[in-house]
Amino acid sequence: MDGEPVVYSKQEGESPVPVTVRIEWHTDGTIRPQMYWMPDNSCYQVVHIYECTPLAFLKRKGEGLCYRVRAVLTETDEPYSELRFSQRETYLYFADNFFCGRNIIDHRYEHACKKYVPVVMDVFPYAGYELIYFWVQDSRYMVEKTLEVDARGSFNAGGVGIWHKVEVRLINADNDEDVDHIRSVRRQAALYFELNKWFVSVTKTS
Repeated sequence: MDGEPVVYSKQEGESPVPVTVRIEWHTDGTIRPQMYWMPDNSCYQVVHIYECTPLAFLKRKGEGLCYRVRAVLTETDEPYSELRFSQRETYLYFADNFFCGRNIIDHRYEHACKKYVPVVMDVFPYAGYELIYFWVQDSRYMVEKTLEVDARGSFNAGGVGIWHKVEVRLINADNDEDVDHIRSVRRQAALYFELNKWFVSVTKTS
């Protein structure tokens, strides 16, 4: 796997092309690609997902996911290009166990202070990623900076995972530019990645 892209696009009969993909990671552990960027910085918006197929990469000794999608070219270095807003069908591959783990933790027990949350993130070709925003109890938070990442447990939430200490800002649920500067002061939060889901620790409610 060393030196090979973990996230890539591939047409039938062509070589893999490393891409950066923005995904939405749902509370049930599934992921949905939203858009992707090609090496020339052109951006494609995913408008339809035909199918998602789990794959086993025997030579690489790993697992992955394959999405067959229809995408629209929305950004290009040539703003007046005739290709702008053209559609194409392609395959997106996530060739890493990170994307298709099976969560057994939440089937063992439930904890009143553990809240699984949806997360949006950019995943880069060679397995790096950047958190964009997440939702907690109908509020959406934009991640402005990741301060620290470590393997930790949460006694309050009753779980373990990859702990992300982040600097966030509360924003409008539908508009990234709409920030309430009174309610949305910069604050710190903690997100945990547990096998294939993300959770936060919340205050217990009666």
